[in-house]
Amino acid sequence: MQSMAEYYSAVQLRADRWSALRETTEALSRPRDGANTDKTKETVAELLQQQALIEAYWAFPGLPAFDMLRRQFEHRKYDDLAFSVQRIARALTTGAYRRRHIPLERDSSDADDHDDEAMQSLEARALTKPYFEVLIVDDVNEHQERWMKSNFARMRRSEDQFHYEAVVVPSVQDALIAVLFNHNIQAIVVRPGLRMESKVDAAILNRYLNRAGGLEAMQNLDPGNYGPELCRMIARVRPELDAYLITDRSVEDIAGLDLGICRRVFYNQEDFLELHLNILRGVQARYKTPFFTALVEYSKQPTGVFHAMPISRGKSINRRHWIQDMGAFYGPNIFMAETSATSGGLDSLLEPHGPIKEAQQLASRAFGSKQTYFATNGTSTCNKIVVQALVKPGDIVLVDRDCHKSHHYGMVLAGAQVCYLDSYPLNEYSMYGAVPLREIKKQLLELKAAGKLDRVRMLLLTNCTFDGIVYNVERVMEECLAIKPDLIFLWDEAWFAFARFGPTYRQRTAMNAANMMRERLKTPAHLESYTAQQEALQDADTETLLNTRLIPPPACESMPRNRRIRRSRPCVRAR
Repeated sequence: MQSMAEYYSAVQLRADRWSALRETTEALSRPRDGANTDKTKETVAELLQQQALIEAYWAFPGLPAFDMLRRQFEHRKYDDLAFSVQRIARALTTGAYRRRHIPLERDSSDADDHDDEAMQSLEARALTKPYFEVLIVDDVNEHQERWMKSNFARMRRSEDQFHYEAVVVPSVQDALIAVLFNHNIQAIVVRPGLRMESKVDAAILNRYLNRAGGLEAMQNLDPGNYGPELCRMIARVRPELDAYLITDRSVEDIAGLDLGICRRVFYNQEDFLELHLNILRGVQARYKTPFFTALVEYSKQPTGVFHAMPISRGKSINRRHWIQDMGAFYGPNIFMAETSATSGGLDSLLEPHGPIKEAQQLASRAFGSKQTYFATNGTSTCNKIVVQALVKPGDIVLVDRDCHKSHHYGMVLAGAQVCYLDSYPLNEYSMYGAVPLREIKKQLLELKAAGKLDRVRMLLLTNCTFDGIVYNVERVMEECLAIKPDLIFLWDEAWFAFARFGPTYRQRTAMNAANMMRERLKTPAHLESYTAQQEALQDADTETLLNTRLIPPPACESMPRNRRIRRSRPCVRAR
C-alpha cells in the first residue's frame, strides 16, 4: 500500500483509498482461510484509519457515515460493511451523490444505482442542478454541527439554481487543507470562535499549508484576527472562492483589515437565509456565460435568412436527400446557432459592447489577468499580434529557440533582432527541457557589457512545453529584472492554461508569480535585502553574478510605478 506522502493529489489519494477499501471489504465478506482473513482485517483497519484523516474535508459520505463503517467493522458485520463501501465508492465514481441521497443500508428501498451518471443521457445530466459544497469554519461540538447543517438545509428552495451541502471544520489549518483537498468547495463561511491548530498529522500539514504561507507564519497570527486572516490566506491558494465572515467585532475594527476573498461581513448574528442567498448569488456570478447564453437565445429566434453567405440555419442540410446523416450527426442546434458578424445578434468581436465584452471581463477575472481578448484566428495569429504590439524594429528579443513557430514569424514581422537561447537536452527521454537560467543571465550580462542592454526589450519563453516542462517563473523574472529592470516577459502558456484553476499548478503560472512579486517588491524587507546585495556585488565580476541569486530592484525604483507594473507583468498566451 502506498503511503500518503507518495501522493501529490489528495483527490487521487482519496479515490485510490476507497477503491482499495472496496476490494478488501469484499474479500473480507467472502473469507477463504484464517490467515488470509487476519491479513485482510489488518488491511481494512489500516485503510479506515488513514481514510479518517481526510474524510472530514468532504460532505459525502460525511463523518457520521464513515463512523458507521467503522462500527460495522468493529462489530464484524462484514457483509454490511462491504455493501456500504461499495455504495460509497460507486457514488463517488459516478457522481450520483451530486444528484440524490445515497442510502448505505442494505434494506433500503432506494439501494440501487438506476440513475448513475454513466447511464443518463447528456440532456438529462444538463437538467440537473449543479452541485457544490460550502465550508463552514467553527470549533463546534457534534450537536452544534448538526444544528448548523440543518439550518442551511432548511433554506433550500425548489427554485434555487444550485444544490449544495455543508462541510464543517474546526480550525484555520483545517480550513486551508479543506480548500486544497476538496475541489467541490466553492464558498466559505467563517464564524467566530475558530482555533488555529489541526489534529491532522504535522507532516501532511507542512506539505499542503506551505502554499498558504507555512505553519511558522500561521503561529504568529493574532488570535483575534483568525477569521480575517483565514480569508486572506485562502485568497492566496484559491482566489476564485467566495468567503463570508461572521463577526462580533465593530465595523471600525474590521474595515481596516485585508479580508482577501470576503464578499460580505455579517455582524453580531448570522441570518441563514441571507447567507444562503449570498452563497447562491456568488456562485451564480461565476457561473454566468454571457456569450453562450446569447447564442442560445439567438438560436431560438424565428429569423428569416437572406444572406450573401451560405448561412441557412441548417436548411441546406435538412432539405437535401443525400446528407441527412450529417444533420443527424451534428444535431439541429449547431445549425440554428450559425451566424456572422453582418447578421447581428451576438455582438461585435472587433468592437464588443454586449455579451462578448461581458464574457471577456469574466474570462479576465477567471484567469487573473488585467484584460482578456477573444480571437477566432487561433493562437498562432494571437502570438503575432502580441509580438508586434510589444516589439518595434531594432529591439533585441531573447527567444527560446524551441518556441512555437508563430513567435518566429512575429519577430520577422516586427523587425526584431533575435538572440536565440538553447534548451538543455534530456537525452534519456529523447526530448529537450527548458532554457537554463544561467544561460539567460549570461546573455543579458553580455549584452550589458556590449552597451546594448538598453535595446533589449523582451524575453520570450515557453512555460510548460509540450512535454510538460515548466519553469520556476518567479525566480527567472526576479533575476532577469535585477539585470534589466524594465524587461518585458512573454510567457507562452498555451499548454498550461488549465494551471490557473488548480492551487498546485497556479504557483508556476506567470500571472500568479507576477502578482506575488508585485506585492513583495513593495515591502521594506525587500528594499533592505536589495540594498545589502547591491553593496556586496558592487565590484562583482560576471562569474560571481552568474553564481548569485540576484534580487530585483524595488517596484518604485528608477521608473514610474504604473510603467513598472505594466512591464514586470508577463504576457501569457493561453489556448
